[in-house]
Amino acid sequence: MWKLLNSFTILILAFTAASIALAYFAIEQQPRIEREILVTPEHIARAKQLLDTHRYQVHAGKSVTAKFQPDDLDIALNYLAHHFAQGRARTTVQDQSALIQLSLPVPVGNTRSFLNVQAVVAAANGRPMLKSVQIGQLPVPDALADLLISQLLTRLQKSSPDVRAALEAFRKLQISRNGIAITYYWEGWRTDQSAYSSLSAPLFNQQQLDRLFRYHHFLNERNRHQAGQSMPLSELLTALMQETVRHTASTNIVEEVRAAVLVAAFHVLQFPLRSVIPETASWPNPVRIRVTLDGRADFAMHFMASAAITAYTDTILSDAIGLYKELEDARSGSGFSFNDIAANRSGTRFAEKILANPTAAQAMRNKILSGIEDTDLIPYWSDLPEHMSESTFRTHFGGIGSPQYIEMMDKIERRVASLRLLH
Repeated sequence: MWKLLNSFTILILAFTAASIALAYFAIEQQPRIEREILVTPEHIARAKQLLDTHRYQVHAGKSVTAKFQPDDLDIALNYLAHHFAQGRARTTVQDQSALIQLSLPVPVGNTRSFLNVQAVVAAANGRPMLKSVQIGQLPVPDALADLLISQLLTRLQKSSPDVRAALEAFRKLQISRNGIAITYYWEGWRTDQSAYSSLSAPLFNQQQLDRLFRYHHFLNERNRHQAGQSMPLSELLTALMQETVRHTASTNIVEEVRAAVLVAAFHVLQFPLRSVIPETASWPNPVRIRVTLDGRADFAMHFMASAAITAYTDTILSDAIGLYKELEDARSGSGFSFNDIAANRSGTRFAEKILANPTAAQAMRNKILSGIEDTDLIPYWSDLPEHMSESTFRTHFGGIGSPQYIEMMDKIERRVASLRLLH
């Protein structure tokens, strides 16, 4: 018996020692990747072009090849590492392979520690293959990496119809110094409501959809008697925040407010929810009303679009999309307008503040319910240049990042920061 107990004790000690050794070599005190999170209007433009190509030029029942530039892959993975794990990433595309490096913060007591991972992704007969995987100082044998990835994909296929659909659609991977090309088979959108529930684990679960429908139905019923009329954005947000009070428990105020912000954006933009959220295909369209911010409908649209993007992504993406929109307007639309950027930044800061945590959500909602005007949502804007063509913008401001441009953006930031609602 004592021999058995001794053997068992030795086994436990050996396992504990091995676990400590693995953690010691896998977890490091410094990140190997430290870099800025940068998403520019140019990256947004290329992403939009890729999506537009798929939406308007790709036909159901055809194989399609999507091409990604090395820089776009690098920026996208770095952004995703930051957004989902507060980490950093770098992607280096080489001939026939891509080196991916990740630095992810991990909680280890009170120390600042990181999980540094790197791997080479290669294409073998058109299929992706991991090689040279290393976690911290620990090299992972290729056979073990293949086994772990295979098991992970098997589990994901069972638990996520989205992953299953993506793997079924995948046809071929090609890697070169010019980028990565992924060939997939496009079956087309399924339009029946039952298909949405079986096609994917949706962007929104049923509880989230119920929240969205609640506020969508509330606004439609409220606005039905004002169809075709104008309404200040401050009035619409006040009504929505009042409605959130009826459905808010101590644990879900942030999610209730987040849903209300998204629904408000769809109604202000007069955009059917089904165009973005397929699960809402049977929902009625938003009742058409003209929502204005400080007298202008375009400001209300800029504000709510930025708020919604921030609510479901972050300020990095929201700011990049807003700036891309202004540059596009300068080239071929209504012109570059700094007052539009003021509306964008106001919406971004609004969402960032009200969704920071339950305490902030409660405090800001109370401020809104105590009475606000549109001037609490957007700062003074009348002296900000607007409707500038691309040439006029470059003549006066030199381009994005110039001293004149930075000075104007700083002025806008100071004004937005001074809004009473944000304090």
